[in-house]
Amino acid sequence: MGIRIRNTAVTPALLASALLFSGCGRGGEALPPPLSAEEEAHARELGTGAAAQLQQALAPRIMAAIEEGGAAYAVQFCSIAADSLAAAASEAAGVELKRTSFRYRNPANAPDRWEEVALRHFEGFAERRDSMPAGWVQAVSEDEMRYYAPLMVAPLCVQCHGAAEALEPGVREILSDRYPDDRATGYQAGDFRGVIRVSIPRRPERS
Repeated sequence: MGIRIRNTAVTPALLASALLFSGCGRGGEALPPPLSAEEEAHARELGTGAAAQLQQALAPRIMAAIEEGGAAYAVQFCSIAADSLAAAASEAAGVELKRTSFRYRNPANAPDRWEEVALRHFEGFAERRDSMPAGWVQAVSEDEMRYYAPLMVAPLCVQCHGAAEALEPGVREILSDRYPDDRATGYQAGDFRGVIRVSIPRRPERS
């Protein structure tokens, strides 16, 4: 039996979203018009497929890298291959994909302010131990909307993202060399890790 989602719960994530999406944005910036039902359905359909394509491309390659050279080799592989796979998936789907988290490894993947709202949205479910939604759609501007898919920590992932003191020496050495400000350790299997963000052009009706 699933866990009932408490839609009326007030959390920091919901408060942050309310502050961002009510009235004007930061510095008086106008907020984007709300999505139509058609736009949201389009974002969910396209975003779900693109995020799944990236996950399906990345997961088996990471597993193969671990089998070939161990966790230390997988860290090196992921640092090179993940971005190229995201670029390929983006081109194939006609969208832009990015993996992001508050606890990122590569500073280039740090979240922007819209992604921070999305991360807090999913974190709220994780903190309340509610069923994690499959995705979330967000209006960003008149020209852009975003679909977010949550990333959960698989048992395989703890070899590179588990407790820092429990990582293999080779993994710790590579992380220290490549990512001296790494934030992406200390996870357990099943933890919420971050999101895949899919940026999708809006197709508003214009008079």
